[in-house]
Amino acid sequence: MRLTPEDWNKRKSNLKNINWMENEEMFRIHKRYNSPGIASDITIVTAYFDIGAFQKGRLRTFTPNKYKTWMESIKRIENPLIVFTDSQEIVKKVKELREGFCENETQIYLVSRDDLWAFRIAPEIKNVMSQENYPKLYPNTVNENYSSCMHVKFELITKVIQENLTDTKFISWMDIGLFRFVAWEENKFKLTLPPDFDSTKIAYNEVQAHHSSSTIEDIIAGNLVWVGGGMFVGKTDLMYVHCVDYMKSVTKMLELMWISTDQQVLYSMYLPNFPLKPRVEIQVYTTHSLDDWYHLANVLKDTHEIKTRRVKTLSFYFLQYL
Repeated sequence: MRLTPEDWNKRKSNLKNINWMENEEMFRIHKRYNSPGIASDITIVTAYFDIGAFQKGRLRTFTPNKYKTWMESIKRIENPLIVFTDSQEIVKKVKELREGFCENETQIYLVSRDDLWAFRIAPEIKNVMSQENYPKLYPNTVNENYSSCMHVKFELITKVIQENLTDTKFISWMDIGLFRFVAWEENKFKLTLPPDFDSTKIAYNEVQAHHSSSTIEDIIAGNLVWVGGGMFVGKTDLMYVHCVDYMKSVTKMLELMWISTDQQVLYSMYLPNFPLKPRVEIQVYTTHSLDDWYHLANVLKDTHEIKTRRVKTLSFYFLQYL
């Protein structure tokens, strides 16, 4: 069955599936991020791990230098920003990019891959990918370190929430090169939730329709994508649950001897016959085009700019009558 974006967004959230009393950590997170005094801003979490140059698709090669150019846009983002990396060079670069601009809203953490679950499971990922006749789709089903970089997004968000590194009601993952096409611009911008955002769900870009009759094998062998993993946003407490469910789903897929990137895991975990039931629904954003990889990011960026223009326009007209 093919579910259109409209069909998907009609699905009701059943937050009763979440037992906030499950453990002390769940209760604490739910209480903290629903307190009346918490800011309604979005904290942006991103990361860069140096896995060297890698083949992307049949013809392209992505290099560390390419990512260093793409990340220039973070010098203009006004949201609270948390950056993780295993590279001292990137720590220095991020400090330089944010210097004199939102320095108090910037946290940079130098971490070791050995301390991260997503990289510790790299040997298991490699074992799955090394199976005879396993699909060879570069780098998704070939490069275990690339796969780990995709799964670490969800681990890092849980780390941010568990360690109280954010004090905002909403949190978002953003690939560090997401705004690559506007990296050369100079104007500052802020990511803001649009009016139609459903705070009971996690928002993603929809790239292609979700076919509920697909199998995990179909999704990985066909490199199928339902939602893009470059950006997703939601209420901080619900995001924690979503990321925990994601990590459990990765573990389950490794047991089933199937793995690829975050996009194939997300597609799989929302299949009706997936062994684990995700507790938080997804809201999809799309323009119904073939290039919606950046749509949600643009919506969040444009929402703030539209609000700012309205305020400036109202101020202008008000001043005319003083």
